[in-house]
Parts: sequence; C-alpha cells; structure tokens
Amino acid sequence: MKKGLIFLTFMMLCSCLSMAVPNKTYACSCMKPPDPIKAVAQSKAVFSGTVLDIKRQVLDIDGIIEQQIAVLFDVEQTWKGLNQTQVMVLTNLDEPACGYHFQVGQTYLVFAGSYNYNKELLGTSNCSLTKGISVAAADLNQIGQGEKPTEIVSLQHKMDRMAYTNRWAYVTMIVHRIIHHHLDELMVVGGILVAGGFILVLLIRKRRGL
Repeated sequence: MKKGLIFLTFMMLCSCLSMAVPNKTYACSCMKPPDPIKAVAQSKAVFSGTVLDIKRQVLDIDGIIEQQIAVLFDVEQTWKGLNQTQVMVLTNLDEPACGYHFQVGQTYLVFAGSYNYNKELLGTSNCSLTKGISVAAADLNQIGQGEKPTEIVSLQHKMDRMAYTNRWAYVTMIVHRIIHHHLDELMVVGGILVAGGFILVLLIRKRRGL
C-alpha cells in the first residue's frame, strides 16, 4: 500500500509538470510597413539609442510562458512617448518569430509599440521600421530632428535581476495553470492521495494491533 501511495504521488507530480509548462509559439508574417511619418503615429515610442545590455526574459502571460529578448538602450534622441535616458524594449526570441537581432554597442532607430496585452512594456520586431542608425538616414530625413531625453534613469538593476524574475515567472505560471485550467483534476488527485493516506494509516494501526 505504501508503494501505491508513493506511485500516486509521483503520477500527480508528473501530471502537474506536463500540464504546466506550455510555451507560446510564433510564425512570422509581416505586412508592408508604413512610411516613417505614419509609423511614428502608429508607434507608442520612437527613439534612437545604443544597446547597453541584452538578456533573455521569461514572462508568464496568464499561464502561458513567453520567452523574449530584453534589450536595454541608452536613449540619445526621442520622437515620441519617451523622455527617459534609458529604456528596456522586448523582442521575440529569434528572427523566425519576427524578433529583431540587436547587438550590444550598436545604435538603432527604434519604433516600439505596446508589448502584446501589457501596455506597460514596449516591444518591437523586424516587421517594424526599426533599423541600425547607419542605414536610417532616409527615415530620419522624414521624421526630422528628435529631442534629448531629460529624465535621468538607470534600468541596469532590472536587467541584473532578470535571472531571479525568470525563475519566479515559472512559479506564477504553474499557479495560473492550476487555477484556470486544472483545479478540478488536482482536487480529484488530492482526494485520492488523502484517501490513500488514510487507508495506509488504518493498515499500519491494524498490523500493530491498535
């Protein structure tokens, strides 16, 4: 009986793990990009800046794991939606998922929108007009001169804590999956384990003559 209880516990853990690690997948398909002036109007933030740091970020989106690339910029000029000297922008993990390939130390003209359903985060992709500043002369001629940001901030601490926040994202994802999708199943399994434990206690007491 004890072996059976151990087996049930093992099966419960396996089922939790199998149901709780979904990953969101993408297939890149880009529409024809707008002209630079219209792109500014459609973007949440437009700026030029140099990449200071790049790290992989794990996000829990209501029980679905999304792995993104977080890019920290030192902002040089801003055209819209930004007045800070540093900003963090997300992009998808790789180019097949429309992720833009940034490099540390390189300067870019960035057109960023809200990241999916989280309006507090900025995101960009290779479907946008984002490009290296060295090949952005035509776009810059159309959108004109930007402004220097005036609010001095440092966001490096967010990048440095990303390993911790990534681990925490997996914890919250499991909780969301259990609450939204598998609570009934877990209650059944939990009831079986409780019943099995109760039977095991009765058998032990019977063998000891209690």
